[in-house]
Amino acid sequence: MRRRAAWLETVDPGGQADGGMAVMEALLYVYDGLAKWRNADPAEAEILRARVRRPGLIETLHGERAQNTLGAYSGKGETYALRGRNDGYREACEHRSAIESLTDDFADVVVDPFVQEAVEDFDEELRDVADDATPVHRTQIPSWAPRSHWWWWKPDHINMSMREYGDRIYAGDLGSDLAPGDADWLRCGDKECWCFSAPG
Repeated sequence: MRRRAAWLETVDPGGQADGGMAVMEALLYVYDGLAKWRNADPAEAEILRARVRRPGLIETLHGERAQNTLGAYSGKGETYALRGRNDGYREACEHRSAIESLTDDFADVVVDPFVQEAVEDFDEELRDVADDATPVHRTQIPSWAPRSHWWWWKPDHINMSMREYGDRIYAGDLGSDLAPGDADWLRCGDKECWCFSAPG
């Protein structure tokens, strides 16, 4: 992340012959990394965001290839959301937080109508799956994520057992003949997490 951020600090906004694809890829790499950063110091995350938040890049990000790169990233997030009732929800959350960070830091970054549609489709799929999503452990939620990134805290009421959680994540590979408590290793250990008091 830091290497990409350092490159973004030096890039010439007007010198991108690739239609801004490299700039968009670098930004999404940084934001995606932040979404996977989990318990990092929120202040440090904000410092990294401030480094890449260069208003002069917006015209470059409006390039056709930059927009296509964002559309493809959003499409991949939607694919994870489609798997959200099983093993894809955390990855979908990471993709959505990366896109939200990008749009927060670069106002009106989405100009291509097809890309706008891709982001909207991603949101729709994420909303559809959220009420029955496989929950995310509290320690997997980025420390910097505000509550406006609502997807991390879904579903609203989690009464899932650790065995069902394991069966969803590992497609039933834990097996139904295991002894009670065999799924306990999936607990994250955080007393404030849904998994702390979930039945085995």
